[in-house]
Amino acid sequence: MDIHKILQLIRRHLFLLIAIPLFMAVLVYLFTRNQPQTYSSEVIIYTGIATGYSIESTNSRSVDYFSTNIQFDNLINLINSNQTIENTAIRLLAQDVSLEEPNPQYISNSNYAALHDMVPKHVKDLVVKNGKMGLARDKEEQIRQLQEEILGLEQQITTKRSSELLNSNTNTQLTASRSTAQENIQKTDNSIFHTVRPGESIYSIAAMYSVSAGEIIDQNNLSNNSLSVGQSLVIKRNIPTEFLYHIVKPGESVYSISKIYNTSINDIRKLNRLYSDDLVVGNRIMISKVNPTASVTNNTTDPTNTSSVIINPEDAKIDFSRFEWPYKKDPVVPPYIRKDDFYNTVENFTNYYNSSDDNFIYELLHYNHPHYSVGGIKSNSSVFRVSNSDFIRVTYQTDDPGICQQTLKILAEVFIKNYTLLKANETDAVVAYYQRKVEEADAKLQDAEDRLLQFNKENNIINYYEQSKYIAAQKEDLDLYYQNEQIRLAGASAALRELDTKLMGKDSIYLKSDAIMQKMKRISEISELVVINEISNEYDPYIGNTLNELKAESKRIKDDVKAHVDQLFMYQRSNEGIPIKDLLVEYLDNNITFVEAQASLRVLSNRKQDFTRIYQIFAPLGAMLKRIEREISVAEQSYLEFLHSFNVAKMEQQNNLLSTNIKIVDEPSFPLQSNPSRTKLLILVAAVFGFFIVAFIIIMLEYFDTTVKNPSAVEKSTNLKMAGAYPVIEPGRDSSYISNRLTEMLLQQIKLHITHNSVFTSEKPYLILVFSTQRQTGKTTIATELIKKLRSYGENVLFLNYSSDEAENGDDLDNTITYKIDNKFVEIKHINELLVSNYLRQDNFKYDYIFLEIPAIIFNSYPLELMSSVDVPLMIAKANDNWRSADIAALKMMEDVSREKPMVVLNQTELHSLEDLINDIPEKKQRSLRRKFKNVVTYPFRLRVKVRVD
Repeated sequence: MDIHKILQLIRRHLFLLIAIPLFMAVLVYLFTRNQPQTYSSEVIIYTGIATGYSIESTNSRSVDYFSTNIQFDNLINLINSNQTIENTAIRLLAQDVSLEEPNPQYISNSNYAALHDMVPKHVKDLVVKNGKMGLARDKEEQIRQLQEEILGLEQQITTKRSSELLNSNTNTQLTASRSTAQENIQKTDNSIFHTVRPGESIYSIAAMYSVSAGEIIDQNNLSNNSLSVGQSLVIKRNIPTEFLYHIVKPGESVYSISKIYNTSINDIRKLNRLYSDDLVVGNRIMISKVNPTASVTNNTTDPTNTSSVIINPEDAKIDFSRFEWPYKKDPVVPPYIRKDDFYNTVENFTNYYNSSDDNFIYELLHYNHPHYSVGGIKSNSSVFRVSNSDFIRVTYQTDDPGICQQTLKILAEVFIKNYTLLKANETDAVVAYYQRKVEEADAKLQDAEDRLLQFNKENNIINYYEQSKYIAAQKEDLDLYYQNEQIRLAGASAALRELDTKLMGKDSIYLKSDAIMQKMKRISEISELVVINEISNEYDPYIGNTLNELKAESKRIKDDVKAHVDQLFMYQRSNEGIPIKDLLVEYLDNNITFVEAQASLRVLSNRKQDFTRIYQIFAPLGAMLKRIEREISVAEQSYLEFLHSFNVAKMEQQNNLLSTNIKIVDEPSFPLQSNPSRTKLLILVAAVFGFFIVAFIIIMLEYFDTTVKNPSAVEKSTNLKMAGAYPVIEPGRDSSYISNRLTEMLLQQIKLHITHNSVFTSEKPYLILVFSTQRQTGKTTIATELIKKLRSYGENVLFLNYSSDEAENGDDLDNTITYKIDNKFVEIKHINELLVSNYLRQDNFKYDYIFLEIPAIIFNSYPLELMSSVDVPLMIAKANDNWRSADIAALKMMEDVSREKPMVVLNQTELHSLEDLINDIPEKKQRSLRRKFKNVVTYPFRLRVKVRVD
């Protein structure tokens, strides 16, 4: 199908292509013209995921696009999660239910009324106001009403008693006071009578009625402040004629309000019938204009009228921010509602929501409510990342501007809170684990250190390694000293033996002198004591004096011995010629050395034994100390590792906390204008869609249509030459012109065919066969038109038509013969066999053309030999017939038995299909409006599509 065909289709079905889109556009307009207005707002949130800073470095983070996209997907999914939407819906519901009256900044009047009509009382009782729930507030209201009723009854009783008392009192002394009181009563209606009750004083009564005690004394002509029970007092009240109204804010009290307006507490209590100092946030408090400084007036004395409040801007004592203005940029918590009360209400609603699956709030959140359902909020909101930035844009639209703004505010607040908790919980378990491990490692380290301390205390260890090193050094010194003393002892012993040998022969009697021997013995004892004290001196500094005395005594005895020796042996010499005196001196020195060496060795032996015991003690202490120190080292290393991991986890936690420092960049604005209506766009889309869908259907129907409905299709299907065509004449067309022109064209094709085949064509009459493969194709009608046209040219034409129930009868014409279809029909060999003599004309002249019509060749047999004598075979095909395999087979057989190849004539085709054959088809007259409307209405029913089934 080329573009020309498509344009022809569009031109033929132009009315449908215009009417149906127009109809769809009208339908869309009718259905969308009353759509509710929608308002939209948006909030932009900064995340800092890609370009934020970390606690580890002040530089920007390295960007990992894959992980960054995952994090943004997590944020978007968290915003769209049911938990976030449910929390948002519950807070929004708590916000709107908590309002005492509609506030356009939060909810419109209609939605407020619908919400409060829908919410049951047991849900409203969950709202907390001034720290109390609905049941407690109902009880207080009942008590307040009872108190008002009691106060009213008391006032009535007091008034009645006062009237009776005044009527029965005839005391002349009170005439003046009574007349004065009556004058006051007559002058104004602001005076009342009060009967003194037990326990009341003039000051309590004055406070009750907001007057001074002096005014009561003056008005009742009292001499003092004393009152008696039952006494009637006349009190003149100063009821203000003008008021101003104050909206109670969170944290305000009667005292603070009285200071603002420079009035008394009792006046506020009395004017507003307050029986306690508890004020409900958001309530209106009536303030009397008594003090001129409070220059706020109202144009009416109706306390309920707050619409026209006139404020004096020159009054510097009034805080104008405390007055309620029409529009105010309020936070999530509604004005005049305490934050504690609001969040307690949210908690109550949340607990009630989680209590069951069939409560009111659960059903509200999960049904299709436009404002408070999870599905409604999700469907009206959209969340997406702003390009490749760190920002997220959340948009929301609904039919209420206040709900639109507050929903976005609450959604952003809930999202930030949930994200912070989510990120904090990611590292809480890790931090808790390492914190627990650090505490365990610290306990182990402290236990090992305590064991080391106790070990050092028990073994008197200050520094084991220094002490052991010092003991080893002392041991080496002792061994060396011991060895030197042994050498000195051996030398002294050898010298003494030699001297004894030399001195025994001559002078032994001198040596054996008792005095000398005693002194020598004493020197030996003193030497031993000196050695002992010298060794012990470094441990015991208090024996220093004793040591000095011993040394002095030793020196003195040595001097005495030397003197005796000098006296005894001054004159003698040894055998070697050595003087005896020298030998005795040497002997004495060696003896002293020997004695000293012996004493030193004894002391050193004891010291070595002491060092042996110390070694036995210190040797195992080192191993034990090493073990304890190793345990401390392991515990300390474990502690440090866990501490490092703990610090890393804490740093990561702080990083996560920094990454959760999400901030709202653009707060959601209050939409003042509704969104543009999409009605025009929908109408345009409907029209365009209607046009394209109709065009698509028309093209598809044309594409899948297998009927031979136009000349090109019939030539392609039959593979025959097109001889002519006859259309279905539309109303308003010149049918005589069209039929006449097409008949002439068909006759031209017939004559042209006869002329081209003149070699094989016999003499007149020319035999023209009219056949078809299907029934009811209009063979007789077309043959009749051709015969009429030929006869109009002066040609003699004979029309041979068959007679049967299926025959197509034409008009009664001259020279028309009807033959019978019988069993011998297929055996006919020549046309003369069909010309019965009874039907021949009297003059018996020769015909120019003989038209032979035979039945449908698929359903009937035909004479095969006769077909070879046909000059022009014409196959008649109807435009709305499908060309099937049976038609192809029958035509193929006809071509085989015919001398000439058949030509095809298309009957009942659409007039537009003949544009290739005949142009400028004239219209005979304009169609009437009724006919046009009928044609349009019936057009869809006249569309027929036939699909060929082989």
